[in-house]
Amino acid sequence: MSSRSPAPASETPAEAAYKLDRAVLRAIHTCQPVLFEGQQHHLRAMGAQVLGGGVSSVIYLMGDATPRQPSEITFLEHEE
Repeated sequence: MSSRSPAPASETPAEAAYKLDRAVLRAIHTCQPVLFEGQQHHLRAMGAQVLGGGVSSVIYLMGDATPRQPSEITFLEHEE
């Protein structure tokens, strides 16, 4: 008898969104810089709201009151 481990399941959109939200919160709490439109910024806040059975997140950059989507930023590599 051979025992096989199940194939890794592909990530669902909800799991991907959860991972992105965790990365955003980590960047906020550790003051990790991010890239937005090719320039380095720091994140000020993140908000979330329930829309149609899912959760929609928005982020705010320091010095900018415009709500942005988390997918619009790029995380810079950093050492821990």
